[in-house]
Amino acid sequence: MRLERRSAVGPDRVWVRSVHHLPSGAGHRGLVVVLPGLGLPGYTLPTAEAVAARGVECAVLDVPGFGSAHPRSSRPDIEAIASVARHWVLEQAGRRPVVVLGHSTGAQAALVTVLGLQSKRRGVALVMAGPTFRPEHRRVAQLLASTPLAYRLDRLGEIRVKEVLRARVDLVRMVRSGLRDAPESKVAGLAAPLTVTAGVADAYAPSAWLDLLASSAVRSVGTRTSLLAGSHNNLYTHPHEVAALVALAMDDALAWA
Repeated sequence: MRLERRSAVGPDRVWVRSVHHLPSGAGHRGLVVVLPGLGLPGYTLPTAEAVAARGVECAVLDVPGFGSAHPRSSRPDIEAIASVARHWVLEQAGRRPVVVLGHSTGAQAALVTVLGLQSKRRGVALVMAGPTFRPEHRRVAQLLASTPLAYRLDRLGEIRVKEVLRARVDLVRMVRSGLRDAPESKVAGLAAPLTVTAGVADAYAPSAWLDLLASSAVRSVGTRTSLLAGSHNNLYTHPHEVAALVALAMDDALAWA
């Protein structure tokens, strides 16, 4: 079952839209929270549905808010998105174990989210899927050259045009924020379990970049790297493979409770 909620969170009580896929029956007591790439939630919904099919509730956060006509919930940058997501988890997840799954620029925001959560609660794990802007790609020319290869097994129809039209120039602001970020440095402070993954044909996130992120997480209680089928947008094209990996991360969250 799918439903939408709006929740006021954080000290400023900003309204956050979330799209929930609920398991049939009793399900698992855990919660998977998804932070989409570039703030475009629509393409992540197949993975949310696949997670729910495995018996776990999955909530896609529409932050900064490109997925609807409601007022924005944050600025279009990594730190602001992470702040809203952190407050959402603290106020909405209760005592449930949580996996924060971020994809693309959402992986960068998910890392900052979990860094802020781990001092306030246990029972949380991080999945960085298709993490963007490895050091070589922080130069625009090299990033643009890799983009056709990153999406080589994807189609334009996987992205919802209405979301892009709502975002407009804020997509550029999102990219600029990601380019200023250095997740390979930030991940050194991560204590929570970490899974790093990408599609095997994703030129944004080759295995060397995944390995660097995992090896840099020197404080983490456990790390995992995994190459799955597809290219950059495999949350849409191979949702069941992603959901199976998220299930392993949920086990990690339970073990770290």
